[in-house]
Amino acid sequence: LPMISTSSTRAIPFPSSWLALCALLLCVAFPAHADERVESARGFMSKTVSDVLAILDDKQLAPDVRLQKLESIALERFDFPRMALLVLGKNRRKLDAAQLEQFQVEFKRSLSNTYGKKLDRYTSNEKIEMGEARLESNKDVTVKTRVVGGEAGDGVSIDYRLREIEGGDWLIIDVTPAGVSLIQNFRSQVQEIVTQKGVGELIRTLHEKNEAADKQAPAAK
Repeated sequence: LPMISTSSTRAIPFPSSWLALCALLLCVAFPAHADERVESARGFMSKTVSDVLAILDDKQLAPDVRLQKLESIALERFDFPRMALLVLGKNRRKLDAAQLEQFQVEFKRSLSNTYGKKLDRYTSNEKIEMGEARLESNKDVTVKTRVVGGEAGDGVSIDYRLREIEGGDWLIIDVTPAGVSLIQNFRSQVQEIVTQKGVGELIRTLHEKNEAADKQAPAAK
């Protein structure tokens, strides 16, 4: 029988019934199809990265056309409604249907303004490396990537959390650049505003920030 060493010279036998129990628990915790889910999610993310890079590397595209193509990919592969609900957390109960719709619109605009500018700074000297993927406890899958070269220097890690939807497809529900979750970061800001000033002020503040960002955006040449 397998033996487990102790601090003394004596060894304690590991009953075969315990081995059977451990094997059963492992099968429950990590079902055979888990690897298939992970690889499916990683494949989705790999294709998304390739599609985005193909657009960014196409120097013949006018800036406005490039932006439209990138937005189209984002709309297809990010679950913006779900992300907005995750950001709101328990505060969603304080919004009526109209307010929730307004928040989702402004939230999506905010992400476009923030991360669209970062994509505009992408150069052909930067490369995106696909890393490992892992299955989360709630069956989401986190896929690791790393941007290297150019402004990224030695590398910037960006993790994507994916959730499976009907039909076996996947959607991105969170982005974690350099260890900072977009959802958690946004949620803490939302909570602060709602607690201090209320839901109405939350939507107004987000709208005003988006308006200011739109005015600062350089015109397409």
